[in-house]
Amino acid sequence: MYYNGARIFLISFLVSLFTSAIVCALFFFVLPIARGGADTVVPDLIGSNQEQARVIAESRDLLFVVGGEEENEEVPANMIARQTPLPGSVVRSKAAITVFLSKGSSRIVVPDLRNQGLSEATVKLTELGLNIGEVKSEESSEIGKDKIISTIPSAGTRIERGEKIAIVLSRGVQTAEVPRLIGKSFSSAKRIIENGGFVVGNVRYEVSTEFNVGIVMGQNPAPGRQALRGSAIDVVVATVLE
Repeated sequence: MYYNGARIFLISFLVSLFTSAIVCALFFFVLPIARGGADTVVPDLIGSNQEQARVIAESRDLLFVVGGEEENEEVPANMIARQTPLPGSVVRSKAAITVFLSKGSSRIVVPDLRNQGLSEATVKLTELGLNIGEVKSEESSEIGKDKIISTIPSAGTRIERGEKIAIVLSRGVQTAEVPRLIGKSFSSAKRIIENGGFVVGNVRYEVSTEFNVGIVMGQNPAPGRQALRGSAIDVVVATVLE
């Protein structure tokens, strides 16, 4: 009976010793291999091209994996727009870093067309996949005639491909020759002023021995000069001393 007890004890001891040896072997040899070795910090690959990112990842003993492409308005096409794990994460060596390349943005930046002609602007917009919309005109003392003053939406705005851009063209500065009003009746002078694209300005009455009552005896600007359409013409009308 004593012999059987010793035998059982010896077997139990050997089993425990063997189990401990296996556990130690797993802990010291197998587990580190399975976990991939030492820790390493994930580098920031965003904004890099694919080849640069691969070199950086492999220099950290990490696996480089391209997960696909996605649209991104901030990162240029073919550059890395997103990665996982995130930069600064701590992983084991041989861990995989999955990156996603930017396809750029499907939205288009409205170009600056100021001071360009309509035909030139049309070509540029067509190349970008945009269309000319409504074309309006207005006077401008800064932009030459038939040149673009502005666009709607304005330059720098991001819009979808195929959208229309409204154009505002310059009519330049519209001038006309100031008509001769001296010797005309005030009513006739007023009609001439308005028909010429001007407006009646200051009307002053002065006594005259040369001109009859109600006749224009002076004007400013002088006749024959160029003046902006819509500007005022001042007149001096003859009257009598009361």
